[in-house]
Amino acid sequence: MAAVPGPRTPAQVVRTVRAFQRSLPEGLEHLKDEYGEVSAFGLGPTRTYFLFGPQANALVMRNPENFRFAGAYDMLRPIAGETALVVTDGEPHARRKRKALPSFQRPGVEQATRVIVEAVDRTIDDWRPGQRLDIHAALREAIRGAMLRLFCGDRIAAQAPYMIGQLDQIHELMDNPLPQQMVAWSLPTRARRRALDGIAAVEERIYEEIARRRHTGEAGARGGEDLISVMLADGGAVMTDQEIRDMVVSALIAGYDPVGSGIGWAVYNSLAHPGVWQRLRAEADEVLGDARATPSAVRKLRYTGRVVQESLRLHPPVVMSPRRVVKAFRHRGHLIPAGATVAVSEYITHRLPAVWDAPGAFRPERWDTDQEGYQSPSPFEYLPYGYGARRCIGAGIAGAVLPAVLSRLAQRTELDLLTLRPQYGGIPALIPRGGLHVQVAEMPLRERPRDRAIDTDHDVLVEESR
Repeated sequence: MAAVPGPRTPAQVVRTVRAFQRSLPEGLEHLKDEYGEVSAFGLGPTRTYFLFGPQANALVMRNPENFRFAGAYDMLRPIAGETALVVTDGEPHARRKRKALPSFQRPGVEQATRVIVEAVDRTIDDWRPGQRLDIHAALREAIRGAMLRLFCGDRIAAQAPYMIGQLDQIHELMDNPLPQQMVAWSLPTRARRRALDGIAAVEERIYEEIARRRHTGEAGARGGEDLISVMLADGGAVMTDQEIRDMVVSALIAGYDPVGSGIGWAVYNSLAHPGVWQRLRAEADEVLGDARATPSAVRKLRYTGRVVQESLRLHPPVVMSPRRVVKAFRHRGHLIPAGATVAVSEYITHRLPAVWDAPGAFRPERWDTDQEGYQSPSPFEYLPYGYGARRCIGAGIAGAVLPAVLSRLAQRTELDLLTLRPQYGGIPALIPRGGLHVQVAEMPLRERPRDRAIDTDHDVLVEESR
């Protein structure tokens, strides 16, 4: 059986490390381009087998009994916790997910959309023409404050500046390239110490709130509107304090970072391609007038939805998904041993020429189901939120919030893009390293919505600058 391809000589290893140091997407592209659809890189416990393409995605995601989360996300354990969804499998995972589901189903989606769009509105209120800002950072902060309220309740949300400051200490490490993170987590570095101090401070406040609610019986049979109350509510499985802490911390970090990333990249893609922002505004005027979008209204924002889908294709919230192998298996003529770590990549899949026409181009029209010859991608060709039972629990919230916020921004702002070649950063979420800088411009004179037609002939085909 052929040896698994991968960097072997010192020069090859150095080139690969440098690619990953620049960004996780660049490292993955380097492996795919140099070594093909199956490759291996790393030594000892860090050795990972990379499997690229829809066939590999289907193999790994359709067989959870042989590809486990436990052991694959150990780097996140100090932050997410020992019982978090991302580091557990089987019945314990399913039991905790069932308990949390009310926060992520229809009433939770409606509440989350309202609270987040209101937070974004308050942020926009402070912007003035001529002002320059990092729109990714500004929206990320607004979303973090909203999610503190959604997941932790009003008492902790009132401490938002303190909590966000502690979360920032965690992201000082998590936003770094993969090699730097691996070194930082394995050694007593300052970045590791600050991240651990940050998570300790966050969990202290969460444990205090759990204890207060248990003492007062505040959750009770009705539960409540935030995730802590849902996890404490009567009915279903009884959760320990650590299980509640791990669910809430995971929901916070896995919520605001991918959603903030998704919004930031959607704004970038919309501003970087001529006519898109104007068409977003025209659709918002036609469908919403001056109102904020609700989840039901989002379904009518068809062009906005296509922009979001295309942005998630080019810039998926998660770049790579690792698993731990239970039993050895063969893939494309290569033997992958039991106990190994394998990784599939949403980012690489979304940019494969064999799957996508002009994969590097931002083309919202490729998602127009009314166009002749439209063919929906399979779940293993387009998977911004994962697949099956391990699909992201917050996918429903993201699916409503991203177009709702994007339409609100187009309704209320005129922005000039200043960052023309954003660099990639962040793990696990894909963020723009160095930010996405814009200048706030004067809003154009608005026509009455009924007098303006949406340009259905608009076509965008611009290669992405990276």
